[in-house]
Amino acid sequence: MFLSFLFRKRNPKDEKLRKQLEVLLGFKPKEILYYKMALRHASANKKQKEIRYNNERLEFLGDSVISTIASAMLYEKFPNAPEGILSVLRSMLVSRKSLNRVASELDLKRFMQYKEMKNNEVKNITGNSFEALVGAIYFDRGYKACEKFVRGIFMRFFDVENLMKHNSDYKSRLLQYSQKEKFALEIDTFESMEGCEKIYHFVTEICIGGKFVSMGKGWTKKEAEQKASFDALKFLGRE
Repeated sequence: MFLSFLFRKRNPKDEKLRKQLEVLLGFKPKEILYYKMALRHASANKKQKEIRYNNERLEFLGDSVISTIASAMLYEKFPNAPEGILSVLRSMLVSRKSLNRVASELDLKRFMQYKEMKNNEVKNITGNSFEALVGAIYFDRGYKACEKFVRGIFMRFFDVENLMKHNSDYKSRLLQYSQKEKFALEIDTFESMEGCEKIYHFVTEICIGGKFVSMGKGWTKKEAEQKASFDALKFLGRE
């Protein structure tokens, strides 16, 4: 494997990182190279035999794994919730803001290698590194270890029950806010058909003050309206 030639010898720094990660993750890493890669931003990139040594590829993997775990967790936790609401809740859990917060709480910055940059940029790269860290766990310990770790993170840092309670009807919230702020709101829901699928579904388009701001798709009108309303609230800075 291409990682084998990057760091052949164990060294004190590697062993220190291994022990720190054991405390952070709840298990001892087997192959430390995955984690070193996960914690190395492209700004501190090295090239060895034309192979980029940074966390971008692991970030790509971790993003998908986190989304899958969040989907399964929400599916199990809210058996009666429609797809539209589950999609909105998942987007909140895996948003850049949420992952940046997780990285900050875990203090991933102390482990990372990167060049100096603005504070906001650092927040984003730490969130990206959390995704890469999950990718490293996947390769090092498998999906079950990833699932246990990510579910633990969600339960530790997010009140999922409260998210469902306060974020289950975005259309009503949007209507109430438009009435309070007295702006023109248009919510247009219509039936559409994806040519490749040959299946009808619904599309909701929302305009504020005559300006298009969001669109949502769903297999029911409610799902489409909830998705579009959630994005409209984000546009208005209410999410």
